[in-house]
Amino acid sequence: MILKAGALALSLFALASTAFAQEYTIRLSHGDNETNPTHITALAFAERVAEYTGGRVEVKIFPANQLGSEEEVIRAVRNNTIQAQIPAMANVHPVAPSVGVLLLPYLFKNSEEAHAGLDAVLAPMNDRITQEGGIRFLGILEKGFRVLTNSVRPVETLEDLQGLKIRVSPNEIVINTFKSWGLDPIPMGWGEVFTALQQGVIDGQENPYTTAQTSKFYEIQKYITEIHYMVWTGPLLISEQFYQSLPTDLQEAVSRAGQEAVVVGRAANAVQTEEAMVFLKEQGMVLSGAPKDEEKWIEAARGIWPSLYASVGGEEWVLSATTLMSEAAK
Repeated sequence: MILKAGALALSLFALASTAFAQEYTIRLSHGDNETNPTHITALAFAERVAEYTGGRVEVKIFPANQLGSEEEVIRAVRNNTIQAQIPAMANVHPVAPSVGVLLLPYLFKNSEEAHAGLDAVLAPMNDRITQEGGIRFLGILEKGFRVLTNSVRPVETLEDLQGLKIRVSPNEIVINTFKSWGLDPIPMGWGEVFTALQQGVIDGQENPYTTAQTSKFYEIQKYITEIHYMVWTGPLLISEQFYQSLPTDLQEAVSRAGQEAVVVGRAANAVQTEEAMVFLKEQGMVLSGAPKDEEKWIEAARGIWPSLYASVGGEEWVLSATTLMSEAAK
């Protein structure tokens, strides 16, 4: 009888273990190396997903564009051949127009304001982009303001900017922003940028301080200007098709993991940004701060907002989203 009871207990334990065995796999792609806050966010997400789902969902991380370019992966996420991604927001805009509201120039004044706004707009944003692009944001990572680097000269005024060959992401909002400053920017995929800088095809680019460090731009760039026009945002996004395939309890666990993971990434970025600035100076880069005539940059860039409404979800959505973010930041 004791043996039978023991056998029964073992059988029940085996059934329980099977019930909580891995049931779903999330393949998560991003374009940065393993020291970048993007990867730190991905690791935090994987750890929390495993914890909050009791091991029923596993996250496998593929850094450095191993699964394809950001543009390619976004399409794959829509189709659920890849389940998750942390791309630059500009690369999400073509498949989900409403995210463009987060790319409007001079939307936020600082990171704290951005965090409050990004968290506040998450739910209404998802109501739109699940329909537009078949994707869902679990949270939105912030990596500081995009700064301008170049190898030619210090850029302290709009006049200094003129004539430089500046790479921008292939996004109409970013392109039109630089055009408002009198440039003819060069749209280019992220994977091509370092080589193009190295070969002199372009003079400069714009990304956060941490990217300048982790991508080793200090080897081929000299000057940095804090143009403050856009906070780098990158959603931790998931295939809506995959998300809806999860039981409700796992949806809640994955959503919770995503929201917490971007907080971890934001904190890591704050530390790394300060460290990156010190490091880049030590490597000989010249950090000139904000432009001396920054008000001219702001006036020109914000002047194009009305012309962008149609491409970012419409004027009503822009007014609603920006009001919501502004109120949250107070």
